[in-house]
Amino acid sequence: MELPLAKNNTPRIVVQITLTLIVLAIIPLCYPLLGYPLLLLKNSCNTFSDHSPSSDDSRREVEGEKICDIFSGEWVPNPEGPYYTNTTCWAIHNHQNCMKFGRPDTDFMKWRWKPDGCDLPIFNPAQFLEIVRGKSLAFIGDSVARNQMQSLICLLSRVEYPLDVSYMPDERFKRWKYTTYNFTLANYWSPHLVKAKEADSNGLTHTGLFNDLYLDEFDEEWTTHIEDFDYIVISAGHWFFRPMILYENNQVVGCRYCFKDNVTDLPISYGYRKAFRTAFKAINSLENFKGITFLRTFAPSHFENGLWNQGGDCVRTKPLRSNETSLEGNDFEFYMTQLEEFKIAEKQGNKRGLKFRLLDTTQATLLRPDGHPSRYGHLKNEIVTMYNDCVHWCLPGPIDTWSDFLLEMLKMEGIRSYHDEKLHSKDKFFFLIKDLLKALESEKICDLFSGEWIPNPEAPYYTNTTCWAIHENQNCMKYGRPDTDFMKWRWKPDGCDLPIFNPVQFLEIVRGKSLAFIGDSMTTNQVQSLICLLSRVEYPIDASTIADERFMRWKYTSYNFTLATFFTPHLVKSKEADASGPTNTGLYNLYLDESDENWNTQIDDFDYLIISAGQWFYRPMVYYENNQVVGCKYCRLDNVTDLPMYFGYRKAFRTAFKAINSLEKFKGITFLRTFAPSHLENGSWDQGGDCVRTKPFKSNETALEGVDLELYMTQLEEFKIAEKQGKKRGLRFRLLDTTQAMLLRPDGHPSKYGHSQNENITVYNDCVHWCLPGPIDTWNDFLLEMLKMEGIRSHEEKLHSNDRTIKLR
Repeated sequence: MELPLAKNNTPRIVVQITLTLIVLAIIPLCYPLLGYPLLLLKNSCNTFSDHSPSSDDSRREVEGEKICDIFSGEWVPNPEGPYYTNTTCWAIHNHQNCMKFGRPDTDFMKWRWKPDGCDLPIFNPAQFLEIVRGKSLAFIGDSVARNQMQSLICLLSRVEYPLDVSYMPDERFKRWKYTTYNFTLANYWSPHLVKAKEADSNGLTHTGLFNDLYLDEFDEEWTTHIEDFDYIVISAGHWFFRPMILYENNQVVGCRYCFKDNVTDLPISYGYRKAFRTAFKAINSLENFKGITFLRTFAPSHFENGLWNQGGDCVRTKPLRSNETSLEGNDFEFYMTQLEEFKIAEKQGNKRGLKFRLLDTTQATLLRPDGHPSRYGHLKNEIVTMYNDCVHWCLPGPIDTWSDFLLEMLKMEGIRSYHDEKLHSKDKFFFLIKDLLKALESEKICDLFSGEWIPNPEAPYYTNTTCWAIHENQNCMKYGRPDTDFMKWRWKPDGCDLPIFNPVQFLEIVRGKSLAFIGDSMTTNQVQSLICLLSRVEYPIDASTIADERFMRWKYTSYNFTLATFFTPHLVKSKEADASGPTNTGLYNLYLDESDENWNTQIDDFDYLIISAGQWFYRPMVYYENNQVVGCKYCRLDNVTDLPMYFGYRKAFRTAFKAINSLEKFKGITFLRTFAPSHLENGSWDQGGDCVRTKPFKSNETALEGVDLELYMTQLEEFKIAEKQGKKRGLRFRLLDTTQAMLLRPDGHPSKYGHSQNENITVYNDCVHWCLPGPIDTWNDFLLEMLKMEGIRSHEEKLHSNDRTIKLR
């Protein structure tokens, strides 16, 4: 029997799996920012580009894939938008809260950016937060930079809101903490990027006069604070249209719109270029800074029929096509200046190993004259002196796409790291494997399934109000369960940790794949847990082919992932002979040598199967083989031998496994989910038995025994036989061993809280199924970890089949 992680008689493959895990921590063969293998993420955006103008290397093909420029494209309708509203997100600044202040049209929120030749995925908040887990991101710039940060906070609000951890009360310098992800988000107000002083708050154009713009001096308001950041997004633009006096070496060198005698009026690009050059120089001179710098390019305004202070406005209600406008004048000058200075900074940064990336928002935002607040940034009747705002962006609105770009670029960083290491560290990698293999031969391997439950105050990760998939009979909180601690535990294996379920990681691993659950209502219980855990990222659509709720099929469209359930409580062909039976639970005829065609004719194309059965074998049944009665259990029929419970249980699993191994086209992985004991105390299920404990057992407080032990051992024995047979065909069987963990959770069942307490129905205390949320969610923690192990196994196998010239001795 092959366990995913075994304690004793460790097979070589398990040692190599652990070896590979350690190697992955040293050499980023895996997607380093997400924690799962690169090959599982390729379909996230089949083609990509960093859009850097600095080197041909940035445009090269990667493993034969065509490069796509995500920043060149068109806006296409997106009826599913927006993904937050002004009522669900508190982070929207009033001046960009267009819906609050009466903007009559809504179509401006219902477009998405479609690059030429590929797709840009819609922002995935959970994925973003997983990428930046334990990291920090700073926005440096003006109020448009703040506009972007607030958009990001709103997009992330579907997963978590941050805490305000600002060092000072100044709204221009905010710091936010996403505690669950240990992610810090900060904003540094620096509209000119360099040292600046305001001499006249009004000025000749009523926009202020910055007579001290020191083009060669760093703005220490941000340059002294960013060394520890992992990512910085720097931008500037519209403040350079205001009057300013330009200084270098503490001497006036000219001005812009200053209207002063004997001061040369310089081109607008002069100060803009110098400011970016100084800002980039500041970044490259920071000794301890090791992060990635993103230049967010200039976003044009859209004033029509006048200047900003002469009645100009932006009243369009739909995007432009790329052939309907072009970048020109000062906007074009700003954009080209940024690209040129970026190229210089990138070249200098490369000498220190620093990375610069171009977040090119210019074309996409040039095409969105419909996305500005205009006059909808304040109350219509409010007595304020405010001009139409055609610079900032409504929230929600087109600026949300900047975070789509940013997320895609962060994902690309993982791919870059992978290819860099692949190109430059191949030999080093194989020698490292050789050394680590020797070191690990005697290491103890951790068994995921042996451990204890420990408190987890952060749980649960969904509720009965956020997930519609919870069956009424397991909706314990809805029906008044008074205690909540049963939801606040996590499984801690002996000697290692089991990560909490990561919905993004799971969906990336199963992208383009399919998973079928085969079994009884406990199987349905696990499926509903999985749907709820995934709900933080996406809900599936019902893609069932029949109207029978016992045979459901769900589709996660963004990931092309299919989830299915096949109800087959005995796994083999069965018929209900008597709806009541001798114990009022029915009497079933079980054909132990005939597989149930309700599932075995449907699974050929599935990538993963999870098969399980248990509690229904406690019901009365008559056993058939070769269409002849061979015995029964609890049937109370004359002249029919009462056989041990495990007789039918063993035969059913043997037939089910035989059916899987006989499928010619099936190439998937079969997981056996082991038996989960019930916890009835002080009586049987129909004689007042109940489960009223409110905390888990410790492993030394209980033991598996009696029929439960028999069923568990029967599963293991039949699994071993099936696994051996499957190997002959190249099929894989894995043991999802939930038994010990669930044995320790008498507190996790619905008991009487699976229906209204005033409901006039005959329902016994349910000590078989599991409350949602509850302990059963851990089954999906196990499942995800095992799927990750499959990726590592696959990768390890490729290491031995590919570079045959490198031999490990």
